[in-house]
Amino acid sequence: MKFLRAYISRVEYISEWSGRIVSFLGLAMVFTITIDVFLRYVFNEPTKWSYDITYMIGGTLLIMPMAYVLMHKGHVSIDILYRKFSPRTALIVNVVLDVLFFFPLMLVILYMSATRAYSSTLVREFSNVGFWRPPLYPFRIMIPVAYLLIVLQGIASFARNVYSLGHGGKEL
Repeated sequence: MKFLRAYISRVEYISEWSGRIVSFLGLAMVFTITIDVFLRYVFNEPTKWSYDITYMIGGTLLIMPMAYVLMHKGHVSIDILYRKFSPRTALIVNVVLDVLFFFPLMLVILYMSATRAYSSTLVREFSNVGFWRPPLYPFRIMIPVAYLLIVLQGIASFARNVYSLGHGGKEL
């Protein structure tokens, strides 16, 4: 039990801080877009780099905080059904859905994104979308890192649910 508590504590610490740190990228994205709009409409000189930076920051903002959201139970759930369930039934549903859907899907995405990041790093992939052509492999590496955090947080949440099921709803 001590190991499980330590694991959950460490994973939730990482999820909390990764979510908080990545949230500041929202400011970077607003700043980047503001600079581009200002230069485009005031000086008629659009930037060559803002599109690439914006989609990389936007992609990072989309998936990096998912472990944080999972930890805080901020994801979409079907409340109309869960309100009718007893706490025990809701735990059982969560455990079954984790095993059937969450873990298989997240592990497949983690594997596929890690494979893509590895091959991107090997060839030192560059963006073909904009004119600037920045390196794309750092962004590709961030994707499996984000999904690894999601899987680790999913294991922690799953362990909490299983513990609660076995101990009459008592929290770990």
